[in-house]
Amino acid sequence: MSTTLKASLARATACELRFDDLTRALYSTDASIYQIRPVGVAFPRNADEASTLLRAAADADLSVIPRGAGTGLAGGAVGDGLVVDFARYTRQVTDLNLEARTVRVGPGVVLDQLNAVLKPHGLTFGPDVATSSRATLGGMIASNSSGARTPRYGTTVDHVASVDVVLADGTVATVGRGCDGLADIRAAADRLIGPHVDLIRERLPDDMPKRWPGYGLDDYLREPGDLSKLIGGSEGTLAGIISAELDIVPVPREKGLAIFFFASIPEAMQATVEFLDLKPVAIEHIDRLLFDQTKGQLAFKAARSLMRLDEEPCESILIVEFYDDVDEKLAAIGRRQVGLRRLICRDPREQELVWQVRKQGLSLLTGCKGSAKPTPGIEDVCVRPHQLPEYVNGLMDLFKRVGVQGSFYGHAASGELHVRPKVDLHTAEGVAQYRQITDEVSALCKQFKGSLASEHGVGIARTEYLAEQLGEQLQAVTRHIKALFDPRQVLNPGKLIDDGRYRIDRCLRTGPGRRIELPFLPVLGYVERDGSFVANLEQCNGCGGCRKDLPVMCPTFIVTQEEIMSPRGRANTIRATLEGRLGTGDPLASKELGTALDNCLSCKACKTECPSNVDIAQLKADLNHARHRRSGVPLLDRLIANADLLGRMNAGLLAPMVNAVMRLSLARQLMALVLGFTPDRPMPAYARQRFDRWFARHRKGGSGSSVSKSTRSTRGRVILWDDTWVRYNEPHIGQAAVKVLEAAGFEIALAEGRKCCGRPAMSRGVLDMVDRLGRHNVSMFMEQGGDEPIIFLEPSCHSMFIDDYLNLHIPNAERVAPRCVSFEDFIFGLLERDPAAIPFRKDGLRVAIHGHCHTKALGDVNLLPRLAGKIPGAQVRLLETACCGMAGAFGMLKSKYELSRQVAQPLVDKINALEPGTELVASGTSCRHQITHLTTAKPLHMAELLAQAL
Repeated sequence: MSTTLKASLARATACELRFDDLTRALYSTDASIYQIRPVGVAFPRNADEASTLLRAAADADLSVIPRGAGTGLAGGAVGDGLVVDFARYTRQVTDLNLEARTVRVGPGVVLDQLNAVLKPHGLTFGPDVATSSRATLGGMIASNSSGARTPRYGTTVDHVASVDVVLADGTVATVGRGCDGLADIRAAADRLIGPHVDLIRERLPDDMPKRWPGYGLDDYLREPGDLSKLIGGSEGTLAGIISAELDIVPVPREKGLAIFFFASIPEAMQATVEFLDLKPVAIEHIDRLLFDQTKGQLAFKAARSLMRLDEEPCESILIVEFYDDVDEKLAAIGRRQVGLRRLICRDPREQELVWQVRKQGLSLLTGCKGSAKPTPGIEDVCVRPHQLPEYVNGLMDLFKRVGVQGSFYGHAASGELHVRPKVDLHTAEGVAQYRQITDEVSALCKQFKGSLASEHGVGIARTEYLAEQLGEQLQAVTRHIKALFDPRQVLNPGKLIDDGRYRIDRCLRTGPGRRIELPFLPVLGYVERDGSFVANLEQCNGCGGCRKDLPVMCPTFIVTQEEIMSPRGRANTIRATLEGRLGTGDPLASKELGTALDNCLSCKACKTECPSNVDIAQLKADLNHARHRRSGVPLLDRLIANADLLGRMNAGLLAPMVNAVMRLSLARQLMALVLGFTPDRPMPAYARQRFDRWFARHRKGGSGSSVSKSTRSTRGRVILWDDTWVRYNEPHIGQAAVKVLEAAGFEIALAEGRKCCGRPAMSRGVLDMVDRLGRHNVSMFMEQGGDEPIIFLEPSCHSMFIDDYLNLHIPNAERVAPRCVSFEDFIFGLLERDPAAIPFRKDGLRVAIHGHCHTKALGDVNLLPRLAGKIPGAQVRLLETACCGMAGAFGMLKSKYELSRQVAQPLVDKINALEPGTELVASGTSCRHQITHLTTAKPLHMAELLAQAL
């Protein structure tokens, strides 16, 4: 794009514009298999900016690709023109009218965000898509999304009262029920559609549960004059969406699930037909290829246990949901003699466990090992529900002939299964298989008089088949409608109206000959997936699950809303860098790569929150290690990596002097200038008495312990890992842990000869050092022998032993890891086995708990309030919080201090709202440091809380 054109656009609009290579790379993909680099990206804040932007683009003969969250599967949000992100600045929910049951939303409002606003009023938005945690309402309108409960709620367009739109010429108008906007276009549309009423009704009949592809001609006939019916599902080819007034509905009073397990998919399809007479709200199908991806994943452990997937295997599952007359219908369906077994769920918590497996289907499938992946393209075909058995048999025959497997999951009650053939698009053979399958499925869909695109849009994936599906006359009608709204073909050209520029097997993100060649040798093992750096990177399919607007994932994206701050954005930046799309120099020296990596908190949320298990923290560590090999380890990174050495040097006799110096303004300014530490945050203070030395005196009876020697050994021996921070900075936490463990009757030993676990070095990518430390620590435990539990007080040290050492291939790490347990897990397990093991006194404590990121990623954070609740009379709550923003040394850096504060703000707000006198528990040293700095709270470790209750 020329400098003159960029300047012209900048003069014409106040809209934020970006033309840098990184932004263009980030917006070259969505959740589809396609990749097309745009000329730039625009971020309008309001209707005026959108209007001037589109008018200027049209005057410059520049095509415009409207975009929401970029979670579409058909390639509707990518193109070579100017991508307009209508979502980033438009997340306002306004004008909630409880009497009329309507609400106004900006196009960037996420469905879960809207429903959180509506929930206190007992209301919700009807259509509930599986991607509700990141799907924007603008995108849902543009693709006319529907989801699992279509039999109850229909599609998104059915709930649109009106929509404010901007046309390609900059015209802003309101269209919808009773609206006068765009009167000329409305009149022309009436004249255009009128002669084809009979054909539309014949080709687009009412007996299809989900709508047909293309513009909503059938919906427009049902509500003449309502142009929102044409805008809905138009995928940004007619107009951009500025805001919408939506109808909302009451939350159902009760829900019930019946889950049936089958020996084959065809059996499940036949059962679907038999269940329809009970008028379920939803019938969802999951096949073995999908639910097998939940094996070993912490997030799905409870669901697998509930459904007994390991004990009683099956090939296919149907989830049948009822809202009305729940007991009666569950009893009726329970009498149906189908399947291998069934499970009835009335408990809302159990229902949510089941639904989470289904809702994560897309991302789970991407996590399949190997370069062949279950691939979208034919996943949006809808037939009548009673046709499903025959349609599925046809697909299975096709897959057998082509020689591929496939996954069959989705909305059985609506006749729409999201079928994905497993093909390898890295190879010419795989692309040829994909082309054969999509061609034959288009013909099969036409044979069943089905719909080729029902809720995921047409986009690139299905445009070439649309003329065949609709027929020449209806396709001509759609071309004329496009011309009415967008005569110059500015908006998303080549989508819905085929002009030959796109084909289903072109513009692929990973096509033949496009394999990533690494300019370095990775060190880490990625043991949970394919065992390689590239394989883990390519697990990211762009689904956008990491953009969800809820705590845990991803803290930097939540506060910035910048695409590069999401795990998806980081994965795409890494990929673009390694593919040479961000410059021709050394990719490891790329400024863009540095930006993506340096702002990652390594919180590990993506490791488990992403169903595909894309581990950005691990990719970051490997890349930083490779960068250090090229350029050397910077002084700052060496300093941070040697935190344990610094503690050994400064704690003890020197502590008062060192602490005093670090408090001096001049010293802090000097550290900011030389090392990059922020002068606005105090450095962690060193302890006058080291914990290990206190413990040595304690064992000899010289620490004033009130616990007798005989009490200490009644339950056996445990090893307490006294980490860097406990040993040198916070010995009182170690002392509290000793008090609790001895009260429980354990003999305690420290890890004699231990070295730092390596977490500080890991966070800076100094993997050679981590490897040396890990080998020493694991060898130490192996040489000492025994099988005593090794108890950790710091979650990030615990995660090194149970996660990072394994990925570093530390010899025998897999033998030591099972012995490693967090302090909280250990004490909770003890009290579960023996409730009287620790003599807590009754205490009317109020306790709030902030969970550590690594506990959330690798453990059970819900165990923490259950443990604190063992104190008699305690009132405990687990705060719904994300990362504290400190992330070890991250929050200590001058360049990251403000971002660290922003990430922490939701946590700070929750803490400030606590009732006075509430004890706050945070097990991570970084968390406690951040909380102490930003609030007046004095956070405790769980060990301190329990010790106080003795």
